[in-house]
Amino acid sequence: MSFAALTGALVFLVLGLIELAVVKRAFYPAFRWRYEAAKVTQSQGLKPSTLMALVKFQSLILMPVAGYLLGGRMTSMSG
Repeated sequence: MSFAALTGALVFLVLGLIELAVVKRAFYPAFRWRYEAAKVTQSQGLKPSTLMALVKFQSLILMPVAGYLLGGRMTSMSG
């Protein structure tokens, strides 16, 4: 475990947390409102909770792993 890999994971975790906060505050209410309004016509589609679960997985798991891998790769490229 190199310092660069851990730093990359931490940076990407912070970016993931920012992304999650933006999605929760800006997009989730609109998705939820559209889903509830579409229930009347039975055309609601994907549940907003499913969408949020995917965003959480991507923000909290995939982003730090990608940062860790990219950080390790940057160390090996620089020397």
